[in-house]
Amino acid sequence: MLGDLQAMANAPAFDAVAQAGRSYRFRATPPTVPTTVAWGTRDRILWPRQAKVAARLLPDARHVPLPGCGHIPMQDDPGLVARTILATCRRSEVGVRA
Repeated sequence: MLGDLQAMANAPAFDAVAQAGRSYRFRATPPTVPTTVAWGTRDRILWPRQAKVAARLLPDARHVPLPGCGHIPMQDDPGLVARTILATCRRSEVGVRA
């Protein structure tokens, strides 16, 4: 983790990307396909309060907490992430809007 943090802090474009992210606002048309927004409950990059914003902007999506996962949930709990993705695919197969 410390190595990753140091690499990110030393990346030449980090400051520019972080600054650009501050003013980003989602303005796209909401998706018309089954959509799941999965959020790590221990994410320290995208805070839990931002999940509430996502729920407001994407009200028809299925919003799923990923308990114990941080910003890279595929590393923290790959099985949970795979099951979450498969559940979205299954909803799509039966024609259920997420």
